[in-house]
Amino acid sequence: MKRFDWTILLGFAIGLAAIIIAVKLEGLNIAFLWNPTAALMVGGGTLGAVIARRGLGGVLNSVKAVWKLQIKDNNDDSHKVELARLAWLARSANKNGVKIYESYVDSFDDALVEQGLTLLAESADKEQITAVLNRRINFEQNREMRNISTIEAAGGYAPTFGILGAVIGLISVLRVLDQPGMLGTGIAAAFVATIYGIGSANLFFFPLAARLRNRSEKLIQKREELSQVLISLADKKTPRAIINQFNLRQ
Repeated sequence: MKRFDWTILLGFAIGLAAIIIAVKLEGLNIAFLWNPTAALMVGGGTLGAVIARRGLGGVLNSVKAVWKLQIKDNNDDSHKVELARLAWLARSANKNGVKIYESYVDSFDDALVEQGLTLLAESADKEQITAVLNRRINFEQNREMRNISTIEAAGGYAPTFGILGAVIGLISVLRVLDQPGMLGTGIAAAFVATIYGIGSANLFFFPLAARLRNRSEKLIQKREELSQVLISLADKKTPRAIINQFNLRQ
């Protein structure tokens, strides 16, 4: 059963609340943090740099990956059930031959399992099956890493554009040096871009990238366990032996 994970939004809310409270404790008007020009500089600049780095499709894939972080699978036993289901296919193969694996391919909506069962049905040797499954896992891992690197890149670009926004703001302040009354307000507004850049990087981008990395590590571990079961089928191990091997690894 899947459910919405509120911890990401909760973390963002706590961080923003802490910043707002700190501003109020300093006796500052919270309205000074709102600066559309600074937001455009940091947000637009960061987005443009990330698109130039990864492409629009890559950015959309990273956004989808971040969204999936909020959907949590509440059934921790589903993966073990899938492993056991695969393991018990060995009994059918012992009775009907390895060609029986081909009839189970469509019952698994998983490219890794489909490749493994197809190779088993073709009587491929263990080394070939291992190589093919490892290539598939590496492909999936690289895909995950590309999404992580995109979010991390955004975290690196945002502070830089924040500094750029501050510099542009200070340049505009230099144009009104003959109006001392406007200098303080102008300088304060100039540094809002820096706040946006550093704040977004450390409150949003880097934590999200770390969360993606954590999820990726768990996902790859599960993929490797599926691969190990398929390789065990190639070794013609019994279902009970495969299940026991998995349980021991846990």
